[in-house]
Amino acid sequence: MNSIPERSCWGVARWAVAAFLAGVAMVYLFGGFQAAQVATKAVAG
Repeated sequence: MNSIPERSCWGVARWAVAAFLAGVAMVYLFGGFQAAQVATKAVAG
């Protein structure tokens, strides 16, 4: 029974990474590098 939660956990992590990369790509494409740098600073704190 442990394999099912592990699979779902990895699935969530994979989707989270994919969404993050997609978000960074969108910011880069639409806002340029400066916007991406500002967004990174805002997320990092």
